[in-house]
Amino acid sequence: MSHFNQVNAELQSSERKVGFEIENLPLENFAERNRVRAFFAWMSYPLVIVIGMGFAFWMANSLPGLLAAPLGDSIFEISIFGREIVLYELDLHKYLMYLMPVILSALWVYCMERFQYFSKEWHPEWKQHIFSDLGLFVLNNVILRAEVFVAMAMAASAGVLSSWVGIDLWPTQWPLVFQVLLFLVIAEFMTYWLHRFEHEKLWLWRIHSVHHNPNKLYWFNATRFHYIDLIAIPVLSNVPAIAMGADPVVIYLATTFSVMHGMWQHGNVDVRFGWLNYVVSSPELHRWHHMKDTSLANHNYGSNLIIWDLVFGTWFLPKEKVSPLHVGVVDLEGDGVIKQLLLPITMKVDG
Repeated sequence: MSHFNQVNAELQSSERKVGFEIENLPLENFAERNRVRAFFAWMSYPLVIVIGMGFAFWMANSLPGLLAAPLGDSIFEISIFGREIVLYELDLHKYLMYLMPVILSALWVYCMERFQYFSKEWHPEWKQHIFSDLGLFVLNNVILRAEVFVAMAMAASAGVLSSWVGIDLWPTQWPLVFQVLLFLVIAEFMTYWLHRFEHEKLWLWRIHSVHHNPNKLYWFNATRFHYIDLIAIPVLSNVPAIAMGADPVVIYLATTFSVMHGMWQHGNVDVRFGWLNYVVSSPELHRWHHMKDTSLANHNYGSNLIIWDLVFGTWFLPKEKVSPLHVGVVDLEGDGVIKQLLLPITMKVDG
């Protein structure tokens, strides 16, 4: 039996069990419960994105002035193991502009995973999922300081590219929201092809398989990447716009949206995106991308937007009522931070 037919059979079995439970509920309670679930299924993502990004855009209005002004006096200083950490008003402003929307998105997705989950089987286990994902996040971002190498690589690449294309091509006169949308469209084109090649070229798949290794999807999977992937993705996505003269504010806002969206994209949440499935890379689409069956998984490469999948014919959402539950990588199981870091070297491939 193919994975496609297998998940269909499992869904029907699950529906029979749910149907038995529903029969024992009062009709009024069931109807009310359905209305509440439907509201959260359809409205959660739009509400969180509108509220979170609305706050970020509001904060962004005063960011150019802070970027241009002298740093002034620090508002917070602390020394940890001999390392001085100094926080200025500009730093606090940027952190709030980014963190508040991200925290809102994380908390909302987390609560939905508890009370309106897509699959009970995808609730993460501490050792195999949470410890491994959290450990890899700390290794990449705290110990190995991936953002330092990202900044260095972006500065060098953008400097070279800007000498070819010029730094006055960016439409700075456009409203900020349209600049962010343009940034995302350009960035998605770059990461679409990187992502697609990572699935089609074995030497790149060895790196990217770290992201696909988990056999359960939940919100923190959005941070699970190999160190090389974590550097390559932001460099490729940001450099073209930086080289064309995009303002740093545009990059901050686009990054905020990307992190917020990534949690929904990987979340174990029962949601409905409707026509938004033709705009963003929704969880309804992205679950198929994480299937073990590569004939189903090698679709929906978009990270935030799904438009390039539509253009290049890799958009995939079956009309049949089936559920993608068998996620992960065939013959590749395991946990552990060091094991994931060394996976590109240790991964065994038949043939």
